[in-house]
This record gives sequence, structure tokens and C-alpha cells, in this order.
Amino acid sequence: MHRLALAAVLLAAPLAAAPLAAAQAQVLDAPALQGRTVHDVKGVVLGVIEKVVLDARGRPAQVLVRVQGHPSAGLRSLAISGLAADGAGFTTPLSKAEFESMPAVLLDDPGA
Repeated sequence: MHRLALAAVLLAAPLAAAPLAAAQAQVLDAPALQGRTVHDVKGVVLGVIEKVVLDARGRPAQVLVRVQGHPSAGLRSLAISGLAADGAGFTTPLSKAEFESMPAVLLDDPGA
């Protein structure tokens, strides 16, 4: 059974242009998302997923991304449903300027 699930994930990996569907988001758990890179529509690295926000059912709903090159700029929140897998990371339809102009997410606990 596990081999079948692994084969399905490996076969789905080349379908990088498709947005993450609900079924695909269920396969990806929070630890699997953390540390992955997010790119803009032109392939420019926007940042790295630092934290995953779960929905009421415990599935990833949002990712908090640390802005590349500007660690003091804070985190930006992106919906999982708006991301497309691109190999080891994800692509958002936002441009770099749009992403960087988003308001920073403030966490109650900076270590969270």
C-alpha cells in the first residue's frame, strides 16, 4: 500500500504546472512543506516556507514565507490553493513586487 502511494506521488511530481488541489494538499503534511522554496511567476525565489497554518481538519491551508534576502521583513502568508508545485518548491502567481508589498504576518510567539 505504501509503495502504491509513493509511486502516485512520484508520478504526480512532473505535473508541476497544476495548482495544488485539495487531494494533493492532504498528501503534503506540514513538515513536508517547511523549508521548501517559493518562486514568483518568472522563477525568482521569493522565500522559504517557514511555518504552515492548518485548517480545522488539520490540513495545510496557508504557508508563511520568509522574504528572501530580507529576513527582517517578516513573513508573508500564501494560500496553499494558490500554489503550484515546481519540483522541490512551489510557484505563486504573484510577482516579486506584489509578494514583497504584502503586509507582514505578525506572530504572537516569535519562536512559533
